[in-house]
Amino acid sequence: MKEIKIAITLLSALSILSSCGRGKDYRSSQPNVELLQDMMAGPQIKSQEGSETGGKTVRVPPEGTVRRGQHTPEDMKLEDAEKLSNPLKSSEMTTEMSLKYENSGQERYTINCAVCHGVKGDGLGILVQKKGDLLLKKPPSLLSETYQKYSDARLYYVITYGWGLMGNYGTQITDDNERWAVVNYVRELQKQNQAKSPTVGE
Repeated sequence: MKEIKIAITLLSALSILSSCGRGKDYRSSQPNVELLQDMMAGPQIKSQEGSETGGKTVRVPPEGTVRRGQHTPEDMKLEDAEKLSNPLKSSEMTTEMSLKYENSGQERYTINCAVCHGVKGDGLGILVQKKGDLLLKKPPSLLSETYQKYSDARLYYVITYGWGLMGNYGTQITDDNERWAVVNYVRELQKQNQAKSPTVGE
C-alpha cells in the first residue's frame, strides 16, 4: 500500500513538472525562452527583395535581365526590337528546330490572332463578323501593304507588347520562338494572298 502511495505521488509530481510553462495551449511548440533570438525571429524579407542600405539580402537583378518565366524584357522599346533577327529564318537553325516550329505558327495564330484578324489574315475574324458594329475600331488586315512592309522584328514586337487597341500576347504565347513562328505564318498568309491578287490595298 505504501508503494502505491509513493508511485501516485511521483506520477503527480512528474505531471505537474511536465505541464509547467506550457500556458493554455498545451499543443504549442513555441519554447518559453528564446535562447537564440536572432535565429527565432529574424527580419521579414520578401523573396527577391533588394537592399539599398547594403543589408545582407538578395540583390536587385542587374538592368536588362529577365525574370524566370517572363521571356522578354518589360521595357523593350520598338527601336531596340527592330534590331532583333528572326531565329527561325537563321541559316544556323537546325532541322529539329524547324520541325518543332513548322506548324506552331499556324496553331498559335489560329488560337490567338484569327478571332480578330481572320483565318486568312484579312481582318475579318469571328469577332468582327459578330460584333463589328460595337467595336471602336476594326482590326486591320495583315495582308495590307502597310503590314507587308513591317519588318519581322516589328511584327514580333506587336505580338509581344501589343499595339494601339491590341493588347500584348507575350503572356499567352510565352515561348519566344513560337512568337517568331507566328510572324512566319503571317508572312505565309501574305504570300498566299499575293499569289491570288498581286495588288493589295490598305
